Amino acid sequence: MNHQREFRKSEEPFYFVCYDKPTQKELYERNYKLIKVVEGMIALSNSGEHIMARAGDYFFVNRGGFSKIKITPGKNGYCRLLCLNLTEKFLKSYAQNNLVPVCTSYTSFYFKKINENTFLKALFASLAVYSDEGVHLDRRLIELKLEECLHLLTFTDKEIVASLFSNPLVQKDLVEFMNANYMFNAPLEHFAEFSGRSLSTFRREFIRLFGVTPNKWLIDKRLEVAYHKIAEERQRPSDIYWELGFETLAHFSRKFKEKYHMAPSQLKGDDLDADVPAL
Repeated sequence: MNHQREFRKSEEPFYFVCYDKPTQKELYERNYKLIKVVEGMIALSNSGEHIMARAGDYFFVNRGGFSKIKITPGKNGYCRLLCLNLTEKFLKSYAQNNLVPVCTSYTSFYFKKINENTFLKALFASLAVYSDEGVHLDRRLIELKLEECLHLLTFTDKEIVASLFSNPLVQKDLVEFMNANYMFNAPLEHFAEFSGRSLSTFRREFIRLFGVTPNKWLIDKRLEVAYHKIAEERQRPSDIYWELGFETLAHFSRKFKEKYHMAPSQLKGDDLDADVPAL
């Protein structure tokens, strides 16, 4: 049994989580996040970026996208994260009351590691006290911590600050967006939101562009990529099913057989994966 403890919901301004076993899950980010790994290790990836963060590391996550996270407990048996959410509402309020630094150009990124400094260390040390004691921060104290976070980022990483105030969620090219994100097993509502559309507009435009429903296209696309990875790249089904958006190995195997009339392990007559369940 996984005794994952989520002390604060991930949409709240400050929350902390603890895992006591290896875990993998998908994330759908509506807010910018600043995270410290207190214990353990995590690996994050999206369609084009990868980042590994260990105990003591700090990193930034952009908003409006999908990612996959693999969580590994440390030598004490836990993986603990402290997380700050920088919401659009907070950022608008901050910009009205503070001088926002201008960065004329910056490299686009989804994940970014941040070097530790005295100010960042002090901020998260103060937050750790509340997480360790299980104390809920009141609204004003949270606002002060978020303001402190932005002030220190202004001095330490202007690219991150620029992305906070220069990255509106806009409508994206749907074909490009879907080909970059088909591997995420997300509700259609998230695909619609992150592509900059209402759900009804997303469905209507999708059928016009692809000629099939979103659900059918997603399954077929994942299976086509899986076929190539198994047949051409000699990858094992157990190594790719989750990366391609299938919930379980059994679910992947069943869908694969429905489309190709063979089990994944039967490609080219080779037993590529003895772990594939019988169908």
